[in-house]
Amino acid sequence: MTTATLSHASSGQFLATVRQLFSAWFNAQGTAKAASAPRALTVFEEAEQLRAMANDLLSSDPAFAQDLYAAADRHEGQ
Repeated sequence: MTTATLSHASSGQFLATVRQLFSAWFNAQGTAKAASAPRALTVFEEAEQLRAMANDLLSSDPAFAQDLYAAADRHEGQ
């Protein structure tokens, strides 16, 4: 098994975003029958999250960042 360590100055923001997404997903799994569910993100907000991840990865992996930007644009154009 191999591991990779991301050592980028802004990787903290990327990891915080990923942690927030996983946290929301796991919390939703446990409280699926809760009375007040959090509101769904808009298409614009989802695209902005992708762009924020792309910004974090731009200097370490520019090709992947460009793919994320393109995915955000496609998602917003639906």
